[in-house]
Amino acid sequence: MIKITVPATSANLGIGYDTLGMAVSLYAHFTFDHADELVITGCPEEFQNEDNLVYQSFTQALGTWGVDPFPIALDIQTEIPVARGLGSSSTCVVAGIMGAAALTRHTVTREELVAMATAIEGHPDNVAPALLGAAVCSFTPAGELPRCLRYEVSDRLTFVTIIPPYAVHTSGARKVVPQEVPLSTAVWQMGRIAGLTRGLETGDTNLIAAANDDRLQEPYRRELIPDYDAIRRTCLEGGAKTLWISGSGSTLMAVTDDTIVAKFLQVRLREEFPSCETHILTCDNAGAQIEYL
Repeated sequence: MIKITVPATSANLGIGYDTLGMAVSLYAHFTFDHADELVITGCPEEFQNEDNLVYQSFTQALGTWGVDPFPIALDIQTEIPVARGLGSSSTCVVAGIMGAAALTRHTVTREELVAMATAIEGHPDNVAPALLGAAVCSFTPAGELPRCLRYEVSDRLTFVTIIPPYAVHTSGARKVVPQEVPLSTAVWQMGRIAGLTRGLETGDTNLIAAANDDRLQEPYRRELIPDYDAIRRTCLEGGAKTLWISGSGSTLMAVTDDTIVAKFLQVRLREEFPSCETHILTCDNAGAQIEYL
């Protein structure tokens, strides 16, 4: 029996549309074992079958290695809500591939895992930090495997995470983003991506705030989150330096380097937005982990 733990992720980080992602300290736990028939527990009944994304990823990985699918006992215990912009699907994909490798004693590197997970998920911005930990900038050269640049995030930084009680699906969120932008917008983004990643490494919240001024996707996606303006105002008035939409939303993530500010802000958010779930998170610099039970 094996247990795989995968962190949640926050993609885009405001300015890094489809390129940046960061692992955070909210986790999904997956337990795998051999079985006589497929048994899936711990998730809603509608997902306790062969269409489960973890099992689908498990069988796709086996197929890559020329191994026939076999039944397993799979238990899923997750803290990560679905369709809230925290990489819930990526945790399933990563766990499925790692579970397949572990149960067949197939040795794979993290780089190979990223490539396989990207092939299933369709893009590396969530799966890369889920596997590698920290903040990751990913891109895929034509005809090549994904390239991942990893940035250790300062432990001074705290991410106050606000999860509204409604979903924003990625497919819908992509439709509102313009497919073409002026050259000036592209130039605006490029320097700020460098500034944001340096700020995350050094813990410089003033630099992070200055860099986090996106013109590609947040101005459009914020309209899909009814509480965006009110939550942003509360966070900035409460001492956070900046705020971004996590993935395609609806989760919002505020940044501070003061744990006391984070605690007071969490109390205020719970009072003003009682229907929202709030967490005080840090960056997970370890990435997905495997444990033999």
